[in-house]
Amino acid sequence: MKKRRGKGRSSVTEKIAGSMASQYEYVITSGRKYRSRRSISDTAYMFTAASVLSEAASEIEGLETICGPEYMCRGILSQLGRMLRIEGYSESDVIEIAKKAIKGKKNGYSVKEIEKYIRNGRMTGEW
Repeated sequence: MKKRRGKGRSSVTEKIAGSMASQYEYVITSGRKYRSRRSISDTAYMFTAASVLSEAASEIEGLETICGPEYMCRGILSQLGRMLRIEGYSESDVIEIAKKAIKGKKNGYSVKEIEKYIRNGRMTGEW
């Protein structure tokens, strides 16, 4: 009896979008095939966070500093999306961390520093 090889890891978009994964990937990549799986997953996490923050836009002051019509902090939004999807943080926790990120950006911290802070808090649970 021959041993069959498994399909390997499922794509990140399958975890996020379920049965609509292929359509979701097509929308994220805009039909282009050259993007890596990592950039597709980062974009998926970014869109997840952006949708949560846009729903709560009325209670977040200064949201346009990290997520505006002309400018999006991809790193920050990606980390916030990972908080939701991977670690299972609630939407209210993500909104609170987004408020801290906005405050940090206004106080002069760089996007990389804020992203590092969120990643450390996400991994260790220490804010």
